[in-house]
Formats: sequence, C-alpha cells, structure tokens
Amino acid sequence: MFSVEEIICQLLLRHSCVIIPSFGGFVAQSVSATIDKENGIIYPPSKHLLFNKNLINNDGLLTAEYASFNRINYTDSLIKIDLFTNRLKAELNAGRKVELPKIGTFHLDLEKNICFEQNRYFNFLLNAYGLANVQFVSTTKTQEQLEDKKAINVEVKYPIEAPETPIIDINSPKKSRKYIKYVAAAACFLPIAFYSFWIPVKTNVINSGVISINDFNPFYKSKKGLYSPSKADFNSIKFEDVSYVAAPADAPELITSQPSKEFQIADNTIISSQTNNIKITNKRQNFEYVVGCFSSNTNALNLVNNLKNQGFDASIIAGGNLIRVSIGCASNSKELDSLIQLSNSKGYQGWILK
Repeated sequence: MFSVEEIICQLLLRHSCVIIPSFGGFVAQSVSATIDKENGIIYPPSKHLLFNKNLINNDGLLTAEYASFNRINYTDSLIKIDLFTNRLKAELNAGRKVELPKIGTFHLDLEKNICFEQNRYFNFLLNAYGLANVQFVSTTKTQEQLEDKKAINVEVKYPIEAPETPIIDINSPKKSRKYIKYVAAAACFLPIAFYSFWIPVKTNVINSGVISINDFNPFYKSKKGLYSPSKADFNSIKFEDVSYVAAPADAPELITSQPSKEFQIADNTIISSQTNNIKITNKRQNFEYVVGCFSSNTNALNLVNNLKNQGFDASIIAGGNLIRVSIGCASNSKELDSLIQLSNSKGYQGWILK
C-alpha cells in the first residue's frame, strides 16, 4: 500500500501545487540553470518548493490520487490523510523534526510557526532528470594563478632542453591491463548513462510504474491495432465459457442462458453480437465508478440491465482485458461521493476509474 509521503512526491513531479488538507500546501517554482563562477560549478535547472501554511482547503487532488493508487474509495482515502495530518502535527508540537522522504523536513520555530527545508539532493523537475553538477576551471582562480606567476622572477642562465617524450609500449602487460580496465569501465558506464536518460524521458515508466523489455529498445515503436470489419468472420468465433470475475457482494444472480459471440481487437474493445441495445463507450467524465469486471459479455450485460432497472446510469467501459461495468460517472469529487454512497446503500462496492 502506498504511503501519503510517496503520493505527495509523485504529485510534485507532475503538479506545481499540492495541498495537504488542514496542514498546508507545497508551491513549486522552476529555477533555471545557474553558474557559480567562484567555485567553478554549473547547477542544472531544478524545481524549488515553498511551503504555505495558509493553503489548508482540500482541493481533492491528494485524496483522489491516494484513493486511485491504493484502490480504495474517496471517503476512506480522506480518513487516511486526516490521520497522517494529525500525526504530523503531534510530532511538531512535541518539538521534534519531521522528515518526508525526498521532500524535506518540518520543524517549529520559537514562535510556533511551521518551517520547511527542502531536500536538495532530489530534483522534482522531470526535464532535468539525470543531470548532475558540472565543474569547470574558475576564471578568478586562473587570473590569480597568472598574477602569482608574474610576481616570481626566474633567472635563466643556461638553455633548458625539452625533455624527451617517453615512448609507451602498448604491448607491455602492465599497460595493456590498464587499457583493458578503462575500456571495460567505459563499456559498463555508457549503457547505464544512456538508459538513465532514455527510460524516464522517452518512455512512460514514471506515470505507469511498469517497465517492459521494449523500453530498453530505442528503435521500438508501438503499433496501433487495425480492425477491418470486412475480414471479421463471426462463424469462426468460439463460444467462451461464462465465468464471473468480479461483482459486488449483494449483486443479483446473473442469467447465463443466452450465449453470446464475442471477440477482442487490438485496443481491447469488446465487440459483441448480442448487446441488448447497450453501447460500449469510452470513459465519459473525470471519474467512473466500476462495480464489476467480467470475462463473459452476457454477465456484464445482465448486470448493466439490473443497474439500469434500479435507476443507475450504468454502462460498459471500453479498454482492459476484462469487460468493466460502471455504475455511473462523475465530473468532480462531490458527485463522486454521492454516487459512492448511493452505490453502497444498494449493496454495490467498486473502485474509481480516473
């Protein structure tokens, strides 16, 4: 189960403002690359975090993200975040420092004000992922060295002969061993440096959290599935055994007396020869409350008909390896709370599809 600190860190990578209800909010500001001429260091661009204790109203971003990652409803997610906030306040009131991994530390000053110090070793700017500090020779140091050389008077009485350039035999065992070590180190470092830049920038690893073997292939291109109605042969489609995958605890018994022919195309959309005037739609609004997943099209249609008879705006949502049945949709958190309460009162429990 994902913690609240991990969810906050994930949100700061994609958003410029993240609010912890009843505690305060983080405001991110992008900072361009800077040059320290005295020390000879170039700092890459980054994202600096500021903490505002007045941002205490719940905007629903953290609560919805926590519920989506942990597959719980919105109300339980709000309770978990309230417990985290109370524990954070108790630690600060006790005079202790509280550290959020990769984010920073909190403490109270003498006037009981919340002070925040960002963790400088983690960069929240995705465009600067993998970039490190670059050192160079400072101009001020070189000028000081030149002035020191001018101050020294060197008297040359005899001509100075240039030393002979040593001849290195690359076939000698000691030199060849060193050369092999350098080549082996470069062969190990170059792929690591390349994929540390390629995978987070050119793939969807950070958003999805899943990595595949195709992400290591720079020349791989995902192909979209093509469907041609003229080539579909419904007579060659095999009937699937009716199997119930997921449904609410108090859902009515499903009737499986009428078999249906179905097949699946590349984008995971289910095409059925018997749909009972129910359309398979894509995601309609910001939130869909899914109460059942089936491998059988007949079971999914029966559940949709039962939900519609009870007054719900039920539908089948396209996508995924299973047929997902939504009991309704909502455009904001208030509508979603009302839908979840109504579903629970009817005995239907599910999960939120964003």
